[in-house]
Amino acid sequence: MTDLYQLKNITFNYGAEFNLVDVCVDIAQSNIVAIVGPNGAGKTSLLNILSFLKFPHAGALFYNGKELTKYNLDQFRKTVGYVQQSPYLLRGTAFKNIELGLKLKKIDKETRVRKVTEIMELLGINTLTNRNARTLSGGEAQKVAIGQVLVLDPDVLILDEPFTHLDKDAICELEKIVLKLKEDLGKTIILTTHNQYQAQWLADDVYSVIKGKVFEYQMINLFSGGIDFKNNAFNTGKQLIIIPEDINHAEHIAIDPKQIVISRNKLDSSMQNSFQGKITGMTEDNGRVKLSVASDEEFQAVVTHKALEKLSLTIGTEVWISFKSSSILVF
Repeated sequence: MTDLYQLKNITFNYGAEFNLVDVCVDIAQSNIVAIVGPNGAGKTSLLNILSFLKFPHAGALFYNGKELTKYNLDQFRKTVGYVQQSPYLLRGTAFKNIELGLKLKKIDKETRVRKVTEIMELLGINTLTNRNARTLSGGEAQKVAIGQVLVLDPDVLILDEPFTHLDKDAICELEKIVLKLKEDLGKTIILTTHNQYQAQWLADDVYSVIKGKVFEYQMINLFSGGIDFKNNAFNTGKQLIIIPEDINHAEHIAIDPKQIVISRNKLDSSMQNSFQGKITGMTEDNGRVKLSVASDEEFQAVVTHKALEKLSLTIGTEVWISFKSSSILVF
């Protein structure tokens, strides 16, 4: 699959207390990419770079195989439609709001009406045509805002926290629209969300942003806490996890689920971390099986179907999880 974006060691200095540091991200064409992380982590700054509103201070940014510079950045902006969190709609009807971009581009009226009608039907909001945009619900307003950028036919749709403040039904409808835009129109969609489970099922690829650093979502075992120097361990508040030696400071750790070994009995091995737990969930994950294992903390591990059958693993099975301290990312 062709990479539409390539970010290589991107650094962006937002201010004295915040930076995006050494960001390496590849985004494939016609994929859904979710970016998760707490407020203030750097998600919106990353979106600003991906939408070509900001230019990185260091590193290389490629789009569709072309390297971007300060001098050619503007020509790529029209390829991206960016819907910001809590979008602002203008006075007038939903139809007029979606039509606005086409009018500014001086598209003839007949074409404008056809394109806006097509987009409203695609988004399932044709019943809102004559509704005042200021009277719409949160979910309706979000769809109109998406229609505003979608009518200009961008290659990429960027959505900043599109599900915030929506009720359950509106979230479900918007999720279906996101999937439809990918499957029916081949759009590349990049969105941010606080909901890790939503990101996991909705997106093809997921990245976590923590304090300006970006990690592939395979680092799903993400814990916060501090170092217990006496035990050379990281204390999550629930579990002590042995970390590599000579670590002087840490606020977070992440463990690649593929580095976690599952066994029915405690292993006699050099792996310093070994915890007993119970399988609480099982999902298919690209030809493998992802297990949720509840110990004092909840861990995610990935096993093959062969291992699943050999160990006779089911939900409720008591297991041991083991992993090396060297497999832990400390930051």
